[in-house]
Amino acid sequence: MHMTGPKAGPLTGPLVIGLDEAGVRSIAAGIGGHLLVQPAVNGHSTDWRWADALETWRDDAIDGPSAAAIVVALMPGVVDPTPHDQIDIDSWVARCELILARWIAALGVAQRRCVDGGVIVAVVDRAAPLDCAGRSTETAVSDAVEALIRSLARSEGPRGVRVNLVTTPSRVTTGPVVDPRPPLAGFPGSIDGDVIPTCRMLLSPDATALTGSILHVDAGRSWR
Repeated sequence: MHMTGPKAGPLTGPLVIGLDEAGVRSIAAGIGGHLLVQPAVNGHSTDWRWADALETWRDDAIDGPSAAAIVVALMPGVVDPTPHDQIDIDSWVARCELILARWIAALGVAQRRCVDGGVIVAVVDRAAPLDCAGRSTETAVSDAVEALIRSLARSEGPRGVRVNLVTTPSRVTTGPVVDPRPPLAGFPGSIDGDVIPTCRMLLSPDATALTGSILHVDAGRSWR
């Protein structure tokens, strides 16, 4: 593993790291960012070649130009809610372990390519507690990403890098809303209408005192 660090830069605009998905492309377009696509890999419990593919991608991606603003928004394909006792080990690897490994690789690239005094914003799918039934894999990933963000905020703070997280239920919450209803209308929101404006705010000088913060962009659903 060489991980030599970024080439000369920085980029003239934000760097967006994510999968080649509509939501990621929308975020990149909405903030005027350069999109760095993480490769499509598949994983299951008996074949871990996907781990080698992610490691190779991380080594190569770290060598790219540095950036003052980075958004990590993987946005994997959304699967139907599944009761936890019906998720076998292969499904758990594909829906949780692989996705978390993607996050670890992508945040590692963001950490190494972010300039001193820069900012990293992550965007993760997260159903609010009232809506998380059947979403054990997504919940496990989002909780782990929260811990990673706080860890990075602590480790990168001495060089002036801010690291924050935006969570959104927009892709993983469907069906009628059960009581108690969210305080604000518009739940579960959208990438364009809710997530992108929040990313812009966190990337701006208006958020210079925010780091290690978790913003649940869900119309207040998370605290009901």
